[in-house]
Amino acid sequence: MPGPQHRITIQLDLSGYSFIIYDRNGTALSEGNRPCPVDLAVKELEPVLRKGQFSSVSVYYATWKYTLVPSVHYEKDHQRGYLTGVRDLLEDDVALSLDMPARKAVMVFAMPGAVYRGISALSRNVRFYPLSHLLMDRLSMLEDNNRIVVSFSEGMLHIVAAERERLLFANSFPSADLATAEYFILSVTKEVMFNPEHTVLYVYGQIPGQIKMDISRYFAGVRNIQ
Repeated sequence: MPGPQHRITIQLDLSGYSFIIYDRNGTALSEGNRPCPVDLAVKELEPVLRKGQFSSVSVYYATWKYTLVPSVHYEKDHQRGYLTGVRDLLEDDVALSLDMPARKAVMVFAMPGAVYRGISALSRNVRFYPLSHLLMDRLSMLEDNNRIVVSFSEGMLHIVAAERERLLFANSFPSADLATAEYFILSVTKEVMFNPEHTVLYVYGQIPGQIKMDISRYFAGVRNIQ
């Protein structure tokens, strides 16, 4: 049974959820996943969260509703305004923020109200993150000069790119088919002026086999990271 020194990471998107429970040393103890609507995922996670008194609960949600605001211009009272300027929000969406000192920015993002309230009611130690925040963390772990990381979720493609530690790009796009995903990946690569023949494309999570086969023709390599 999970104890107070254990932590749990949860990933949610429109197609379902997955979770991993770690001990205090970072060793994975157990995991689970299931395809289901996101509102049902919150209900199914309830016994998992109630059973364990976790020291931290990290929830990563695959949302396209986010933006980066320079720290010097950020005003907490204007969180929702930053988002409505770039994305369409639902009335029930909850605006949240994450300080990113290394980027000299604040990441403002939205969570569905039912998800935010449902999980917050189950744990006092929960923190929410957009999936792209996780991808930016992965950028920092790579040693390449030109770094590009993508992730596929239900109907969405998430892309972040950096030159060494300088963030160049972070955005998410609707991507319902292989051709659209390839188009956005190659367009972003061109926009940040990377030469794909000398650039490794890193993929967080699963990559559809056909996309990997097709996109490998353009890049120096395609590698999975976790």
